[in-house]
Amino acid sequence: MDVTYHRATKAEIDVLVEFRLRFLAEHAGCKKLPDEDTLREYLKGYFEKAIPEVAFLAWLAKKNDEVVATSGMVIWQMPPNNSVKTGRQGYILNMYTVPDARRQGICAVLLEKMIDEAKALGLSRVHLHASKMGEGIYRRRGFREPGEVELLMRLD
Repeated sequence: MDVTYHRATKAEIDVLVEFRLRFLAEHAGCKKLPDEDTLREYLKGYFEKAIPEVAFLAWLAKKNDEVVATSGMVIWQMPPNNSVKTGRQGYILNMYTVPDARRQGICAVLLEKMIDEAKALGLSRVHLHASKMGEGIYRRRGFREPGEVELLMRLD
């Protein structure tokens, strides 16, 4: 059966939450995350606010009327500079396909949807962090190391 794609709506927040939790658990190498119920509530609150504001957008892939993959992009604003005139950028995340639907090109289509959305919004850059499994897809599409060192300091 064919795969269909559509932009997620506020009515699909529960699906976005569940797929985000699946992604995080698989990435962490566990079946269930610690404090998953609390995280579920935080995610619902985030999506309820961010989707209508177009601070977050997502696309879903369905096969046999069942969601098999998701993608997401956070739209964020920084002060403009000479390489990012508007200051608006995207961060692609939550690229997740259920195991039975992997290696069928679904992620590549969802990635194109995210890139098309970024262009339509006038974003000049999109960022992402790649898992080992997804790195090849992103590199084939043109993603590269930015050439700048990005540092992180945990405050928790």
